[in-house]
Amino acid sequence: MDIYTYPVDLAVRDGKYWASSEAFPGVFGLGDTADEAKASILAAMKLYIEDCIAEKRPIPTPGSRQKETVSIAV
Repeated sequence: MDIYTYPVDLAVRDGKYWASSEAFPGVFGLGDTADEAKASILAAMKLYIEDCIAEKRPIPTPGSRQKETVSIAV
């Protein structure tokens, strides 16, 4: 079993969490919580990679970009 690591962006829109990854254009995850959105996109990304393997297409290149947030108290 191979393990691939991809950065995922999370956003909140209309009270829902959306997950996306630059490596998978058009693939999104949705959930009521950040964890649900991450689980949703993880499942979609896994299916995408399995299709790539089955169809002998290239697997998206794992990214090294990391997105973090910081909090500032003023």
